[in-house]
Amino acid sequence: TRLSFGFGAVAFGVKDSGFNYFLLLFYGTVVGLEPGLVGLAIFVALVFDALSDPLVGYWSDNFRSKWGRRHPFIYASAIPCAVSFWFLWNPPDGWSDTALFAYLLIVAVTIRTAITFYQTPSSAMMPELTSDYGERTKLEAYRVFFGWLGGASLALLMFGVLLVPTEQYSDGMLNREGYSTYGFIASIMMFAAIVVSGAGTHNRIATFRDPPRRETRLTIREIFREIYETLADKSFVAIFWAAL
Repeated sequence: TRLSFGFGAVAFGVKDSGFNYFLLLFYGTVVGLEPGLVGLAIFVALVFDALSDPLVGYWSDNFRSKWGRRHPFIYASAIPCAVSFWFLWNPPDGWSDTALFAYLLIVAVTIRTAITFYQTPSSAMMPELTSDYGERTKLEAYRVFFGWLGGASLALLMFGVLLVPTEQYSDGMLNREGYSTYGFIASIMMFAAIVVSGAGTHNRIATFRDPPRRETRLTIREIFREIYETLADKSFVAIFWAAL
């Protein structure tokens, strides 16, 4: 359970590595999109992500199914995560800046939303896997380890193998085929990590808690009111500012 739960973080680590290390470089230098537009697309996708995270988390918290409230989201995210991440590194040739900007924006929003459908419900499983403080610490340690391992291993692959200088590219960082290969390998890793994490923790579904029954009808206003109550919690605020 520790290994499968922790291994799932590879998907998030791979996504973070791509966005943090290579995305701006690839689109701004290799593809040729105006760097300011690349930054704008990444920023807008991040804003969408900030909105989708609490909404997906709230949906998962209150979801009911024979597979519990976490695993349906995990399984549903596997293919969209992998496919959209592959498209991110294989943009079309010959498009205008406007068309490429729209392409990058749509794909970046899609991948961030898809990974939210995995990462948020998956992370929320930890308190339900065990109530023991020490065991939760171990689970989080596995999670952090595999997250960094996934991202760092692909960074090493890029700098050490895929983007090295060749006869065609004296500057290996400009090798578009290297980014395409990276996108394929990263997509496979993300898909495998999500499926393994879901399958490896599937047998624990019966031990998870069901969401409480609601006596009132759920409305958009009620959803945002409860999200605000969570975000306004003093402990959360302290952690947020410490992290920032």
